[in-house]
Order: sequence, then C-alpha cells, then structure tokens
Amino acid sequence: MNRRPPPEPPRPELETTVADWVRATWDETMSLRRWWDALADAGFAFPTWPQGLGGCGATRREAHTIAAALAAAGVIGLPDGNGPNMGAPTVLTHGTDAQQRRFVRPVAAGAQAWCQLFSEPGAGSDLAGLTTRAVRDGDEFVITGQKVWSSFAHGSDHGMLLARTNPDVAKHRGLSWMMIEMDQPGIDVRPLVQMNGAAEFCEVFLDGARARVADVIGGIDEGWTVAKTTLSHERAAVTARRNRGLPTMPAGPLGGNLDRPVGELLAARRSRPKPSRRRGEVLLGSRTIIELARDRGLARHPVLRRQLADYHIHSEVYRLTNQRVRDNAKQGRVGPEASIGKLALAMLAHRSRDLSMALLGAEGMLVGPGTTQDGRIQQVALSSHVPSIGGGTNEIQRNIIGERALGLPREPPVDDDVAFRDLRR
Repeated sequence: MNRRPPPEPPRPELETTVADWVRATWDETMSLRRWWDALADAGFAFPTWPQGLGGCGATRREAHTIAAALAAAGVIGLPDGNGPNMGAPTVLTHGTDAQQRRFVRPVAAGAQAWCQLFSEPGAGSDLAGLTTRAVRDGDEFVITGQKVWSSFAHGSDHGMLLARTNPDVAKHRGLSWMMIEMDQPGIDVRPLVQMNGAAEFCEVFLDGARARVADVIGGIDEGWTVAKTTLSHERAAVTARRNRGLPTMPAGPLGGNLDRPVGELLAARRSRPKPSRRRGEVLLGSRTIIELARDRGLARHPVLRRQLADYHIHSEVYRLTNQRVRDNAKQGRVGPEASIGKLALAMLAHRSRDLSMALLGAEGMLVGPGTTQDGRIQQVALSSHVPSIGGGTNEIQRNIIGERALGLPREPPVDDDVAFRDLRR
C-alpha cells in the first residue's frame, strides 16, 4: 500500500529569518519596483522557483511559511497575473537557462505582465487547429492571425503565443510556443465587453508582428507539448487557494504601480471602500445561498430544501477536491485532478446560478441599488459561464479525465497523419 510521506516539520527559524529580512528591507517610501526586486533577490517572491530567478528552491510547505511570514509583517506580496501563474512555470519546465534568465526573473520581480495568445475564433476546444501563422524571416518570425479570449491582453507587455510554424505536418506537430512583445506595430488589442459588464478578455489581431526565433520555448514545431504544460498550470491556478492576508498587485508597467511608493499603495488599499462583491466572483458559497433562502422564507420549501442540501454537498466535494490538488502540488505533481477540480468548479457555478435565480424569482431580472445585496447575486449569475470556458471547456476537461485519470482510450483520430494544409476547414 502506498503511504503518503510524513508531513514536513514546521520551521520556526524560517519565519524568524523572513521577519528579520522584512524589518531590514521594508521601507514605505520605496517604490513597488524596488520592493519586488528585493523580494525576488531574497528568493521570497516565488520561493519554489530556483535561486536567482525569484525563488530559493523551497518546498511547498516552506513557501507557505514564507508567505505567512510576509502576511504577518503587513507588506505587499508577490506579483499576480498569467506570467507567474502559468507562463514562468512553463519556461522553467521547457526553456533553456538563457531563456529562464531572460523571462522568469522579470516575472518574479513584477516587471512584466503576460497574456496568453492561444485560442482563436475557429480554434478553441480544438486548439491544435489554430491558423495563426509564424513565417521565419532570418532571426525572427513574422506573425499573422487572430487570437481571442486573451485575458488582460490590454494590460500586458508580453504574450505567450502559440502559432503554426509548419503547415506541412499534422496539426499537433507544426506548432511553436514563443514569447512576443505586445507593444509593436502589427498588434491590435481590442477589449471584449462581457454580459456581466466586465472587459477582462480581449481579441488580438496580428498583422506582420514579429517575434524572435531565440524566444521560441521548447523548440520550433514542438509547441504542443509546451502548450499542454501551460494549460495544466492554468487549470491548477483556477482552483488554487490564494494566500490570505497577503495583498498582491497586478504586475507590469501598464498597471501604473511600479514607481509608486509601497506605503501609498497600501494606504490606498486600506481606504478603498469594501466592495459589495468580489471581482470575478462566479458562484455563491453554500452558506450565502442558504441564508438567501432563509431571508426569503423558502428554506423549508421541500423541493428547494433538497436542492440546498444538494448544493452544499457539491460545494464540499469541490472543496475537498481542491484540497487533493493542493496536497499533490506539495509533492510536485500536477495531474488530471486539476481538471477534476476545474470541472467541479464550472458545474458548481451553474448550480449556483440556477438555484440563486430560483430563490430570487422575478427580482432576478433587476440589478443595482435597491435589489437584494445591491445586485451581487445577479452579477454572479451573469459571470457563471466563465469557469466552463476559460482554461478549457467542460468537454475538454472530461476528455482529459477520461484519458489520463481513468485510462480510457482516446477518441479515434482522423487527422493524425494528414498535413495541416490538407485538412478540410
């Protein structure tokens, strides 16, 4: 029988080390750029990353200890965004030493913000069918195509681009994963306004944009393997538990915070009115929905009571699934359980939407002041579709679970031996 390794013992000396370092380093007049540089130099920005690249080679438990010590000190925490969540871990897995120094260290120090340029209008679930072309021109690629659903592309200075570099081989074998600078002629970024009023996604048009051959990660025409690593980290990030009490800030120069004093940023954060709802909230907790049912006198309705119990059960299953993902991550494993967690999140969001709207009744058609919780419930319902699309659709997650977790055979391939240029589209 396989046994889990014993838990790592606590390291009180590590907490002391971090606390002493903060006292010697933190100054509320220093800029956010200087603070993040200091965090990265000390290896406390992303502790599990290698030394010199923003980390110190710490274990997952040690990383949690460091984050808790930073939170206790009341300082600003690590940079946030697609770069640290999925981009840099991909480069650490597939990039050369030179590429890791070029790209990972700036992400750790918050100097760059990255977006993901994968999905296309005609290539979402069938990502390998993308048509954005990268044609080599000396030491560069010339890029032509369109990307869509690129989160925060309008605030990013670098993009993780998946493009077709060889149309004469099967679709999975002619892709390359490369970094591209967003601020250049030939790139047009247009925010997309969603039905919940937010504009976090963008469509990106590329017409003669350029990327360096040296910035291809994992080898030319080998991008599918690299992309799978990125998507795996993206799914894990969807269900990850953030460090409570440790404020994070968006990375990159376009955020406008890098040269502001850290004390000013913290003061602005403290004085900001507490939002009536969390940004990006896609579902309501079971306690919130149960309280809503009680407030509306519906908690004892026999059908709704059963639905409330069912929702609470699924919420607990989702919580425990996430705990399993985190436990596996502590041992350095990111497997299909991340897809299980993401699928559970998407299904729970849909249940939250349907049940909360049933409890509101006709009021569900109204938003704004004067409605229950000032329209928070309706806003969450309008956002409930996000987890079933972002990071791979529910159908894709089911395929991954079936093939990688359950060992079921793959769907019969019909184009594995057909050159991409010969495929009917």
